[in-house]
Amino acid sequence: MRRVLGVVLPLLACRPEPVPIEAPPTPYRRDLQLTEAQARSLGALAAEADEHPADVAALKRSGMAHMRFALSGVLPLRDRAEQDLEAAFALDPTDKQLTRTLGRFYNLRAVGGDDTKAQMQERVYAAHLGEVPIEQLPTSEFVAYSFSRLGAILSDRNRGQLVGALSKIKALEVELRAATEREPGDLELKALAGNFAFFFAGNVPFGRRDRVEAAVGYFEPLRAHWTELRRGARHPGECPNTYENFMFELAEGYTVLERLDEAREVYGELAELRPPRTRAKEQVAFVSAERLRNLDQYAGEMDLMPPWPSDVGNCVVCHSYDADVPMTSLFANPPITLDDVPRGQVAPKSAPRPRPTQ
Repeated sequence: MRRVLGVVLPLLACRPEPVPIEAPPTPYRRDLQLTEAQARSLGALAAEADEHPADVAALKRSGMAHMRFALSGVLPLRDRAEQDLEAAFALDPTDKQLTRTLGRFYNLRAVGGDDTKAQMQERVYAAHLGEVPIEQLPTSEFVAYSFSRLGAILSDRNRGQLVGALSKIKALEVELRAATEREPGDLELKALAGNFAFFFAGNVPFGRRDRVEAAVGYFEPLRAHWTELRRGARHPGECPNTYENFMFELAEGYTVLERLDEAREVYGELAELRPPRTRAKEQVAFVSAERLRNLDQYAGEMDLMPPWPSDVGNCVVCHSYDADVPMTSLFANPPITLDDVPRGQVAPKSAPRPRPTQ
């Protein structure tokens, strides 16, 4: 499961200019580039989709492949992935894999402050979920439902309906709490609820400390029972950095709450690289070491919320091997650039290979 929630502005603030997905390299962001072989493979899939615009399978193959590379750090491929997945959805809105995938993928826009696809996200999730009551949804579908509410919240904000957005936030928080209470042993639900709590703590300008406390409460069982989390969320090939991502959030939460002994323990663990070695782990380790050196400076600092990365890097951090996770949303004093983080020999996988859609 992926944490793809961090919007770079308060939800209840004025609508921002979206952050461009194709950004020139800076000291804080460098997108991964395709190899020649990868570009040829994706080009062939895109050509097949263009030549057969009524072929759902061809559109899915191209859309899914472009999406996987985008999530691995080749961010400019987002638009092509959306183009093919939306075309497939228009032809077959009953395809559950397609609706779940496309609905989640729209969060790559949300994390950049771009809510132009929020209503489309609502539409896709409505097709996916049907009319099943919330309390009867299995965990995987409740996750989809929760992300559908994010689309609804952003749609309200887009229309200037801030009271409606706030009402939906509160309702979602109640539903997340109820879901975790119904299934107290479901770690995926705790991860979901914790990520939303961290997200709202950074983006709603009141009740922030209460949300951080709630998020930490949801995440502590993840640390204690990590090996019991669904394997897909911690698969070393597909999601090599999920543990580091989630535990860094927990450490930042402890720091905000001034629980410094617990923060120090988690940062200390993250400062040591675990295999497989990835660029994201190098970055988390470097920032964790910096936090340890200056922990008193950060104690109680609400600007740590939502935890880094809370921009487009939020959609890259769990999946990438050698992509740089953008440092643009990292709160650090002084700022940390990509060049500050030494680069070692990462594991021999730069992005997923295009593969057939089931």
